[in-house]
Amino acid sequence: MATEQLFISVVIILVAARLLGEFFQRLKMPPLVGELAAGIIIGPYVLKLITPNDSLTVLSDLGVFFLMLLAGLQMDPREIRKAGLNAAVLSVMAFSIPFVSGFTVAYFFGLPMIQSLFVALLLSITAVPVTTIVLMQLGILETKLGNTVITAAVINDIFSLVVLSIVLQLNEVGGTPVNIAEQITNSVIKISLFIGGIFLVDILFRKTNVWLQRRAAYFFDKLHTKEAAFGILLISTILVSVIAQEVIGLHFIIGTFFSGLIVYKEIIRKENFERVYGIISAITFGFFAPIFFAIIGIDINVDSIVNSLPFFIILGIAAILSKIGGGYIGSRLIKFTKDESLAIAFIMNGRGMVELVIAAIGFSSGIIDSTLFSITVTIGWITTIMAPVFSRPYVQKIKSQTTNETNV
Repeated sequence: MATEQLFISVVIILVAARLLGEFFQRLKMPPLVGELAAGIIIGPYVLKLITPNDSLTVLSDLGVFFLMLLAGLQMDPREIRKAGLNAAVLSVMAFSIPFVSGFTVAYFFGLPMIQSLFVALLLSITAVPVTTIVLMQLGILETKLGNTVITAAVINDIFSLVVLSIVLQLNEVGGTPVNIAEQITNSVIKISLFIGGIFLVDILFRKTNVWLQRRAAYFFDKLHTKEAAFGILLISTILVSVIAQEVIGLHFIIGTFFSGLIVYKEIIRKENFERVYGIISAITFGFFAPIFFAIIGIDINVDSIVNSLPFFIILGIAAILSKIGGGYIGSRLIKFTKDESLAIAFIMNGRGMVELVIAAIGFSSGIIDSTLFSITVTIGWITTIMAPVFSRPYVQKIKSQTTNETNV
């Protein structure tokens, strides 16, 4: 009976998420906006069709795994290493200003330091998948502006994962008296060693590319099962995640994300990579992602938001203004025009997928309660809607100016 109930719940969640995801996609917004809204509608506060349970939590965790693996596969370590000063400056400003703002507001309202740090982290995120979708819809993904924003968002997400690791490790000590500076230093060293090791592996793979490519090609040619590359990728990803969690003490998504960075078309052959990427993308966005985002919506406690309305409003205003301000200041520092800087600022205000993933981790780890979870997720949802809506007029203005200059 429990299995049948799970299947029924999954069908209801998928139908609702797919319908609303498609609806918002047609409005030129990221599908996750509709998928999260679907969860709210079918959850305990509207239709009451689905209630949270352990089985859905397992599916949600699998969704986190595949989302972070796919995010890693979409990135190239070479692009990150050669990002340049411009993207780095933009990323630092767009991350640090909201972080300070979020921490200040949370601490002012009496939240403990760990919770304040976590809220600050959630306000600082710029989600690469959402940013990519917005840039594609606006038709500026391949422009200088688009490349700068994407690279800055990638760096921003890496910042987020590093800070997440530090906060999680600080949370593990609980109420035990500890030297905060020492604990942060130890956490930074662990994370630096792990990330440094990942990039070292990347460099070694690049240096021995021809040697590895020949042997990998020979190995994959000998495999008779079509999806062997998919299985090998999953095994290697899980191993890296386990090493990150059990040996170094990092959350498993850190290992999952960075393991995706060291998968190369050149090593596993382009056709194998494309097949594997297609499978993971289909599994993720066709099944796990809609379920994950809908479950986030189901977990939102509407009553807690209403009961904490002043905090919600002030934190939301701080989140929006500080992120837009950080993006604008960073863009102006690297010599973008006012219109370009405003477009960049509104695009980078979209938090989306990564914020929801990290919020879910904080909620399941007990760092934030139902109220903070609901408030921060709702703010992330609102800013994800704002990103394409408010950036579009400035992008159109930039395109119009470029067309006029070309005609002249």
